[in-house]
Amino acid sequence: MRAVDGAEWLTTLQRTCAPSGELAADVDALFAAHSRGITREHVPRVAREAGRLAQRFDVDPHHAEIAALLHDVGGIVSGAKMPALCESLGLPIVPEERQVPMLLHAKLSVMLARELYGVTDAGILQAIRFHTTLHAQPTPLDMVVFLADKLEWDQGGVPPYHAQLWSALEQGLEAGTHWFLGWMASPQARLLIPHPDLRAAWRAFGISAPD
Repeated sequence: MRAVDGAEWLTTLQRTCAPSGELAADVDALFAAHSRGITREHVPRVAREAGRLAQRFDVDPHHAEIAALLHDVGGIVSGAKMPALCESLGLPIVPEERQVPMLLHAKLSVMLARELYGVTDAGILQAIRFHTTLHAQPTPLDMVVFLADKLEWDQGGVPPYHAQLWSALEQGLEAGTHWFLGWMASPQARLLIPHPDLRAAWRAFGISAPD
């Protein structure tokens, strides 16, 4: 098997998927070029929801929409190829990510946001990085992107927790985040494995982690 060359992969993307300056169209074209139809449909819905949540909770909606548009771009890579690609690019990998390689897509999304789309804002990059798991000290932007991704999930239909999460958000952004983190710790979530960042979020929000 040919060794993975992350630099070559990135250079090819920069040549074949060069940004036009219209981020939504560029991201759509990227997913189309890699036959990621489900993600292609999911991402603009997340961006719209992130914009709505941002306005509701006094977060910069432009930053929220950028982070949401880019949160899954790392998913153009198949899970099986993610560990080797991340190693080639010098991205750290924790044991849980080797067990469930798709957990690496957020780190790849950050790298692509920066290297392909020129995003340098640390807050936006952080929201992309932690959109799946959250972490111990989330900003309002982190929480907005995290919850928008869950409200507009990519599993088809309406999420089973949708009404309850909306109800929790009536009490505020942190309350909604606390509720959903609690749901993620429940058997209904059927997590394959909790990521260390998710465990850190559980501890920070006072939620008992599953065994």
